[in-house]
Amino acid sequence: MDELLKAFLLLNSVGADARAWKKFSVLNIEASAIWKNSRRLVNAVLSQNAAERLIAKEKENWAEKEYEACHKTNIRIICYGTPGYPKALNELEDPPLVLYWRGSSTSMSDRTVGVVGTRRATSYGRRISYGIGSRCAAQGIAVISGGAAGIDGESHAGACDAGGETFAVFGTGIDISFPTTHKELFERICAGGALISEFPLGAVGEAWHFPRRNRIVSALSQKLIVVEAPLKSGAMITAKVSLNLGREVWAVPGRITESSSEGTNKLIFDGAYPLINFDAFFGMHGSQQPLFGNAQSPWIEEDSFSQEEAAVLSVLRRENDMTVDNIALEVKMVAADVLKIIAILSARGAVCASGPGRFSINL
Repeated sequence: MDELLKAFLLLNSVGADARAWKKFSVLNIEASAIWKNSRRLVNAVLSQNAAERLIAKEKENWAEKEYEACHKTNIRIICYGTPGYPKALNELEDPPLVLYWRGSSTSMSDRTVGVVGTRRATSYGRRISYGIGSRCAAQGIAVISGGAAGIDGESHAGACDAGGETFAVFGTGIDISFPTTHKELFERICAGGALISEFPLGAVGEAWHFPRRNRIVSALSQKLIVVEAPLKSGAMITAKVSLNLGREVWAVPGRITESSSEGTNKLIFDGAYPLINFDAFFGMHGSQQPLFGNAQSPWIEEDSFSQEEAAVLSVLRRENDMTVDNIALEVKMVAADVLKIIAILSARGAVCASGPGRFSINL
């Protein structure tokens, strides 16, 4: 094992991320000095507690044992800045130094959709999550989630059952099946995707691990769907990170009397795209259209819009920044139909949210 890999493993084991390595690089501190000079570590980058734990691990040859354990169990170790490290993670302020990776997929495409939500999902939420997973698989889109019970697990299962690729990001060591009821599901994910974690082998699911896990889910997901989520939940943290990264965030509307829908309904109020049906999200209009397009794609040429969609676009081009009710008055349609059209136009990149409940043209 080379010194750089050893340094990354040791730093990662005490909770350091890529920011620490960048500081060492600026200070021209060699990799081996990270475990040979604890005083310099304390003064330069790490806390005294972290430095002491790192030195203790070095004395017991922890990094060498960790590397050997991964080798025996076919777990890849992917380090920050090396080939195979997902480029999307570089957009984070605190990219993970190390990724533990187990599965048949050795890389990840740019066509990814994250699906997150509560562990205490309703039957409705489970059905929607499973449907999203299977629809993504049908279009060759990888599903990213956290492997948890409820919404996460259903989205993984939907992708697996449809023969698609899915990735579960753990808040534990990659060798820990959490929850234990998902042990079989995790094996299926490995067969058609991968399990990913930044935490060392054997790490249990501490409370602070899961917000850390969520930022990876956000970064890896080109688009994020929140299916069901209370206001104070990990899914809402994931949505916030996604928004800060400039990702497209969608939310499934729910009953206003259900706590599991408070978060998703709030996201929609604040400008997230409402996922009112699968066709709206997946961009299906007459014939199958690509979910991941760009402003120059022929599928958003104006002559491809229906008469109703063209009417909505015409009003937004003239007035801009309008509510659904105001658009409905202008085009002489009911608000529910306008909202559906807005969702389809948003999925195609023609319309964007300009504020809570307000929309603008994006052509």
